Amino acid sequence: MLPLVRRVHTSLLERGDCTPGELADLLDGLRREVQALPFNLPDADTLPREEYRDLRARIARAWPEPGFYDPATGRALGHCDLPAEIGDALDDLTDLALDLGTALALADTGGADALAWLRFSHDIHWGDHVKDVTPHLRWLG
Repeated sequence: MLPLVRRVHTSLLERGDCTPGELADLLDGLRREVQALPFNLPDADTLPREEYRDLRARIARAWPEPGFYDPATGRALGHCDLPAEIGDALDDLTDLALDLGTALALADTGGADALAWLRFSHDIHWGDHVKDVTPHLRWLG
């Protein structure tokens, strides 16, 4: 499980030759695997976190094409499009990278805490980001 987390995290931060559609597939696969984990709370008192602003800037450099999108369709928004809700792909990807990075940092101190954090943070946070952003990433290709 943790090698898949590391692969997704690396794809978020460095991209490599990963397309937006391939990233959507990786995120969807990780979400399915994490949903199969038992629900436990991590024992860690403090969670290691990167700074959101710096991480968002790093992801924006690796993934320049995702932007604002319509969550209902996954399509990118133009300057005049105003749906009822607006998705921010960079926010989605940054939040995913933060939560997955926390799991990887916890893996250094104990695999059980890392897996517990993955499931807990999925259920309360990043699982929704995956559901929201994957249609947009697939729309981008």
